Formats: sequence, structure tokens, C-alpha cells
Amino acid sequence: ARPDVQEFYYSDEGSQIRAREERRRRLRIAVVGGGPTGVELSGELCDFFGQICRFPDGAYQRLREDVEVLLIHGGSELLPSMDPELRARALSALEDQGVSVYLNTRLKEVGQDYIVVGEKGSDEVQTVPLAITIWAAGNAPVPFVRELLSQLPESAAGSGGRINVDRWCRPPTRSADSFGSILVLGDVACFESRSKFESSPSALPQTAQVAGQQGAFVARMLNRGYDLRVTPPRLPEPSEEDEEASFSLLRTWLVARGLEEAPGFDFLSLGLLAYVGQEEALNQVMVGDVPLFNYSGKVAFFLWRSVYLAKQASSRNQALIAFDWLRTEAFGRDITRL
Repeated sequence: ARPDVQEFYYSDEGSQIRAREERRRRLRIAVVGGGPTGVELSGELCDFFGQICRFPDGAYQRLREDVEVLLIHGGSELLPSMDPELRARALSALEDQGVSVYLNTRLKEVGQDYIVVGEKGSDEVQTVPLAITIWAAGNAPVPFVRELLSQLPESAAGSGGRINVDRWCRPPTRSADSFGSILVLGDVACFESRSKFESSPSALPQTAQVAGQQGAFVARMLNRGYDLRVTPPRLPEPSEEDEEASFSLLRTWLVARGLEEAPGFDFLSLGLLAYVGQEEALNQVMVGDVPLFNYSGKVAFFLWRSVYLAKQASSRNQALIAFDWLRTEAFGRDITRL
């Protein structure tokens, strides 16, 4: 709305061109990273701009031709963790909405009002003027993780600054006395697993699904009282003096189930979901290593929203989110505080 970026504010053609280019620069947003976060954010941005710029009720209809969203990805396909057909669908859905997708492209530099990108394997670079750059290509380890790695042996260093762990989420330590006193899980843990369809093991993805299952696994080990200093972790032998521990109901129940030794962690993949904008989503539904079906489009969007609601921590959050969706559908997005 600023007059200095409107053509009518100037009389000469050169100033009008510069004003138009500056306005477009301020409305150009780059998202770096073609994983689920980058793809979903690009789709949400397109939904947002499409709604506030739409005819006839959009508040910023005159900016419809100036808004641009860029998605920059270093790989050859978006959403590399999904099946090829869903990767292709993600690319076509974003391009249909007007997203400029740069594949096989590296981010070289981020400036105050520009970025520099270059194609992989090429020395040529391109400077793109823009207003906002959003990083969605992963994070570096936090200082605590780097400090912890410095106190562990070299064998603990995993890929991407993560910490190698065994099947019980234990990293190697410098001494046998401290082994089992540290547990690492979630995005920080680097645990390699191999499915029956893979020839070589690969690290589990840094997703909430993995972190949630590891958290429940570690909680069970701690609640059951396994001795984490031994491999595999076992229930400690009760002493003759501790008669209460000898006849513990929990211990009796675990021994009866054959759980005197703690089973190792096994990740059970339940599939992948991603939203791509315009009420379309991608669903790759599976149980473990067994693929069930792939969906894309409106049906997938309904399933995506159902899972999103079901994962909320409380019924209050579920009601608030559902109400917000209905309000947005009926009255549009609230942009009064932007």
C-alpha cells in the first residue's frame, strides 16, 4: 500500500518500472528445502495469498500478479521420502499454483534483500531479489549436543551432527561405568535400521513419528526398571534382603511375558502425509515395511486433516482448531494483525 512502490506515484517511465520491480521484490518469498516442511509451507503461502488477493472480495486484489513463491531444493525431486508418483504429484500441484520450483539448486548466499543460488555441478549463479527467505532444509545441532559429542568417543559421531545410538537408545561412552547413564532420542539420535526391502541400513528420519515412538519406548524401559548398564538391558536380580522386590507384581508380570530382557527399539512406520495447497494433500499409508495405498487430492486432504486433529494433545485444542478451520472457510483469513 506504500505509494513509493506504486507506478501512479511517478510520472516518468523509468521510475514506474523501478517501483513495479521493488513492489514485486517485497512480495517475493523463497522457501529453502523440498521436504515435507518446505512443500507444506509453500502450499500454505499460496493458499494465503490466493485468498487475500482473490476477486472480488480479496483485500489486496491489485497485488495478485506481483506475489511470487520460490521453492529451492537441492535434490532432483521433492519429498524424497515418498513414493515417486507422489513426488511427481507434489511438483505438479505446486507449479499449478504458481510456485517457482528450483530443483538441483544450492543456496549460495543470503543477503539483506536477495539470495544467490546455483545449479549443482555448475559454476553459474543467479541473484534473486526478494523480501523473505525461509529455511526449511534442516537444522544444525544445538550447542548442548555439540558439547555432549565432545564428551563422547569418536564412534558416537553420526551423520549431520547426530549421535549414534544402539537399539536401546544408548550412545557409546568413554568408560564402562557411565555406559547406560545417557539416553538419546528424537532428532538428535542416529539409529540405523534396515527394512526387508533395503540392501543397506539407513538412519531413521528426523520426524515426530520416530521421536514419539522412541519416547514411549524409553519411558517403558525406565518404568520397568531395566538395568541399562548391561546388554541387553535386564531386570535387576532382587536381593535376598529385599523380599518386596522379589514378589513385585510388575516383575512377575514382565517375567511371565518373557520381558526379563528389554527388547530393542523397532520403528513402525505408519505412513507419510504432506499438504500441497488448494485443499489437496498426499498420503502414503503403510504399516511398517508394508505399503497399503497412496492417495492424492481431496480425499487425501480429508485424511490429512483427520490425522492432524487426532494428534492434538487435548479435546480443547481439537475444538479450537476445527472452529478456526470452519471460520476461515466461511469468512476468510483474519489479517487485521498483519
